[in-house]
Amino acid sequence: MRMLGSDCGNGRKYIPLSDKTKLHQSTVKFYYKNAINGKDKDTMKKRSTREEGQFDLPILGSQAADISAEALFDTWLQHQRPPMAPSTQRVYRTLWRRFLQALQDHKKQYTQIKPVDIRDFLSNLDEVRRPQRERYQQVIARAYEELCRQDGRSENPALAPAINDPFKESWRQAPDNQTTQFLSVDQCLATIKALRSRLQVLELASDMTIAARWREYRDMTIVAVVLGTGLRPVELGQLHPCAVGVAKCTAESSETDDSDHEETALWRDGTLLLRLAGAAKRDVVVPVWCESILRSWLIFSGAEDASAWVKDSRVFPGSRQISAARPQAQMNPATLARIVSKWGIKQMDLLMTPQRLRNTFGAGLIERGFSLPEIEEIMGYAPGAASAWRLQASWLAWLDAQKTPDKSAITDNTQPE
Repeated sequence: MRMLGSDCGNGRKYIPLSDKTKLHQSTVKFYYKNAINGKDKDTMKKRSTREEGQFDLPILGSQAADISAEALFDTWLQHQRPPMAPSTQRVYRTLWRRFLQALQDHKKQYTQIKPVDIRDFLSNLDEVRRPQRERYQQVIARAYEELCRQDGRSENPALAPAINDPFKESWRQAPDNQTTQFLSVDQCLATIKALRSRLQVLELASDMTIAARWREYRDMTIVAVVLGTGLRPVELGQLHPCAVGVAKCTAESSETDDSDHEETALWRDGTLLLRLAGAAKRDVVVPVWCESILRSWLIFSGAEDASAWVKDSRVFPGSRQISAARPQAQMNPATLARIVSKWGIKQMDLLMTPQRLRNTFGAGLIERGFSLPEIEEIMGYAPGAASAWRLQASWLAWLDAQKTPDKSAITDNTQPE
């Protein structure tokens, strides 16, 4: 057995493995301590947009042009201390990917961006309000801070005076967030009628390409399911075909009462059930008006064929065919928001958002006499968070605003959230 400090030959001393680990750790600490001394320390402080406790990544020893933009950003997210919440990481990734997609659309490389390019991107964020635009700018600035370290740049293009002046830049000239918005009862009924009418058109369409018909079918069904079940965008994007099941039919739900009000009849429980997993685990019954649309989409898309299911199968995939260019089947929330908005403008001349449709679904529960605990369960709210109570208060306040005689004070139903 070798003793500490004994000769191992070639003039070397034997050091136990545990001591070697300690030596390695002290060497790393010495490297970082010396790496931030001198002029670089002041420069990093001036450029930093991070909160205290978050750290830079070690320099990878290669040019940033050789590093994937998404991989670099994702690695930066994973190395923040304290760790960011998974929901925050998802939001950051979504914002960063939308920026990269805009660069790709304009055939520009993220390593060759100038401040004017970022300013133009922020200015062209249609239907995005000022707080969200500022959040885009902050996320882009954090990403490019890491890029500057990798590429040896002296200036972060997202923090240049052309972008960061709060009093001169037009990209900040966007409305602030509004209070919770809903569709009116008449707008909701009109939307349901438009969805059912569009379903008949698509079922008989013969002058559309397969890709165009598939896309319109999917987009229409997304709007129907969000309005009919109140699912969150993340839940809708993650919905696997196996989550669509059959609901237990009761004698009450199977009977048809001709005296039912039209709206009440539309919202009777159907025979399809969505089983949602995750933190807000629950079963949501699809209403009868939405059931026919969802069934038709499942048949058209082939999602009802259980033999074709794989782990990554989705009821609403991001693309019709998975390829090297589009390897992900799951749709991100930003894409889903654009789909809902585009459909609302084209078919209803309304600016819809997934959250607005979800709010409208919750308001319908209130109008049909559901209790707050029942609404909390159906909507997937966290128990005891008072979210159902706030939804009810917002709905009542919104109704009061619609009744005001001063039309200038009435909330514009076409405004996004």
